[in-house]
Amino acid sequence: MADSIKCPNCNANLVFDADRQLMVCEYCMSSFTAEQLQNTIVPEAPEDSDAGQRIHKADAAEHIKKGLGDQGVQFICNACGATVVTDAHTSATFCAFCGSPAIISQRLSEEFSPDFILPFKYGKEEAVKKFFKWCKGGRWTPFDFVSKKNIEKLTGLYVPFWLYDVESDVDLAGEGTHEESHSTGSTTTVTTSYYNVRRRSFLSWKHIPLDGSSRIDDRLMEAIEPFNFKQMKDFDPAYMQGFFAERYDQTGDDLKGRLIDRVKDYITEEMAPSLKHYNKGFKVKKDNSVIYEPKMFYAMMPVWFLHYTYNGKSYDFCMNGSTGEVAGIPPVSRLKRIVLFFIILAISAMLTRLIAGIIMGGFVG
Repeated sequence: MADSIKCPNCNANLVFDADRQLMVCEYCMSSFTAEQLQNTIVPEAPEDSDAGQRIHKADAAEHIKKGLGDQGVQFICNACGATVVTDAHTSATFCAFCGSPAIISQRLSEEFSPDFILPFKYGKEEAVKKFFKWCKGGRWTPFDFVSKKNIEKLTGLYVPFWLYDVESDVDLAGEGTHEESHSTGSTTTVTTSYYNVRRRSFLSWKHIPLDGSSRIDDRLMEAIEPFNFKQMKDFDPAYMQGFFAERYDQTGDDLKGRLIDRVKDYITEEMAPSLKHYNKGFKVKKDNSVIYEPKMFYAMMPVWFLHYTYNGKSYDFCMNGSTGEVAGIPPVSRLKRIVLFFIILAISAMLTRLIAGIIMGGFVG
């Protein structure tokens, strides 16, 4: 079943407007808060829907499903009765036939039901502005990189994240090295001192985020951190209307190795100020620190994505939908670099002729 949220006034599908933080109806122009729409998800359309029958007769859904191979899964759109075709990890999508937003409720049930959702704060208009600023208006990017066709690929996606609350008793023992130099006349004396050092502390972290989708680059997700968890809400599917969503394919337990590595880095950062006196470093000789079993939460985080292929290479742009932080590496146009080279070459030649003419008392003809 593919679900959607209906307008209480005209029964059209609602979408979440990130800029206004409201559910809006594009037909009667009504708007509602998510809280006003509790328990309004509408079940699937009846099987005798005329639109659905027309589409099924045309075998359009089967054609799309073939493109997805064994990963294709079908659901019924409750707006027009068409078959919504997604892959195995999609939780929210759009009907390919009528454009209605659809939540795949089965994908969000039981263990796949999120605890929290961080709604989009920035809509597509703001995401496009950030994209242009990021690639500097296309100054060095390929001409078609900032084309309208490419901008339309910019997609709002809820990414599945595991959030971890972690506590740790830190107990480090090692050797600190401090070096001082003293000069007397032309003589410099260097004194090196070694200290036995122990550091103990109780540290805790709340909501350390790790994305739970193997299809999304972890480095990109880390680059757009932190997320604004102050705006996070208990999960409500209303906020997913009008956006795509992934379902996790990596469990919270699967990611504990990455979590431990990150916590160890955090411990190093926290301890650094107390060890700065040892200007030649601190070497850990014994680590009795304990990292306790974390509390885990499943949450959907808002991200704007743009995937682009240039000269056979793939590039990604992403933007944190709650803070506006962006990350990615834009492609550089070979043509623009060649043009720039010849412009610089021409300017250099003109300057050389000008300087030579002044030195010789006239312009070189």
